[in-house]
Amino acid sequence: MLGEIIAGVKENGLEIERTSNVGLAMVFVAFDPSRNGENITQPKLWTNIEKKSKPATGRIAGQISFPGESRKIGKNMKDTLAGGIVGEFSGSKHLIENNLFITPSWFIANEIQIEGNPFDLAILIFRGPINQEISPLDTNEVEPHGWMTIEEIQKKDPQKDPRIVRGFVHQVIKLDDSEGCIKRAILESEGGLLVPVSTILPRDLSPEEFFKDREKVRDILDLRNGS
Repeated sequence: MLGEIIAGVKENGLEIERTSNVGLAMVFVAFDPSRNGENITQPKLWTNIEKKSKPATGRIAGQISFPGESRKIGKNMKDTLAGGIVGEFSGSKHLIENNLFITPSWFIANEIQIEGNPFDLAILIFRGPINQEISPLDTNEVEPHGWMTIEEIQKKDPQKDPRIVRGFVHQVIKLDDSEGCIKRAILESEGGLLVPVSTILPRDLSPEEFFKDREKVRDILDLRNGS
């Protein structure tokens, strides 16, 4: 099964060593066995609250956002994926190894634009109870906001208050409306087409050590913006 999913990854444009884009937008989709059919009809997506503004990525403190991660200078997308998981979703090694999965259609290249910069999109499946505690390591940048349905997110009208939801979140939802990318990942998950995301992360990942070391490296956006 791993070979099938990795083949699907390559078809979707991801090479682990690829370094072309400046970052990764991430959608964590809950698949809680207790919710039965609601996993498909009303999928829940993980959200954070941004704690710091950053003009280079259009981020405003207080916004609701999906996790997202800028690529570090000299690093590849495997590093960016791991950085986004531990920094903005969970720093729990047990959770990463036992509850996070990818499906054949988990990666979509070049679909998200953030302040004119191209970001790839990763859709990951969280299998487990949605009342489980989830704590990202980058507490200076984000705080957990919890699981939200697409309908709940759409009720936050960006035209009335752009600080409520980050723009790229709405890009992701529009992409799902047109191409069904989130729905497809959920159906693949229900069909058992799953591989632990840990199989494509750095070996022997120690979340806290990895996060600390990664924070010492500048973002590629800093280089592009001359800061």
